[in-house]
Amino acid sequence: MKHFLWWSKAFSALFLCLLLTSCGSGPVGGPGTAVNTPSASSSTPPQESCAVFLPATPCSQYVSVSGASHGVVLPWLAKGGLIVGLTSVNGGLQFTAKTPCDPISGPATLSGNSLTVGKLAVGAAGCVGDQSQQQQWMMQFLKQPITMTFSQNVLTWTSGTDTLSFKSR
Repeated sequence: MKHFLWWSKAFSALFLCLLLTSCGSGPVGGPGTAVNTPSASSSTPPQESCAVFLPATPCSQYVSVSGASHGVVLPWLAKGGLIVGLTSVNGGLQFTAKTPCDPISGPATLSGNSLTVGKLAVGAAGCVGDQSQQQQWMMQFLKQPITMTFSQNVLTWTSGTDTLSFKSR
C-alpha cells in the first residue's frame, strides 16, 4: 500500500509537471525582444488533498470488490484488482486508478452523482495477456460518464452496461 501511495503521488506530480511544461503560448520573442521569465520565488508547490466521489462517501482510496461487463462477472475485480482514488490538486480534480497492469490517471469532473474522467495518462510499464485486457477494459469503462451510488458502505459505478463496486480502503 505504501508503494502504491508513493507511486500515486509521484505519478500525479509528474502528470502535473508535464501539464505545466506543455502550456507554452506561442513562439518566444525574436532578436532584441525581452522575454519574461518567472522568478523562482513565484512558484509554489501544488496543493493536494483527498476528494470525495460523493458527499456521503469517505475521503479514501477504494478497492474493487466486484464488477461485471455486459452482465458477465469479472473475477479479477472481486480480488481487489482495481484501486481508485480522487484528489483535489490546486482546486481541480485528479482521478487515479491502479490496474493489475499500470496506473491510469486523468482530470475529473463531478456533477451530482456523475463522474467524468478526461484525457487519460497510462503508466509506461506495459503488460500482456489478461492484465493487458483488464487495463483496456478499465480504459473503455472510463471513456463514458460514470453514474455513482453509495449504499451500505459500497460505492457502485455504472458505465453503460458495465458495473464496478468498491469498498473504502
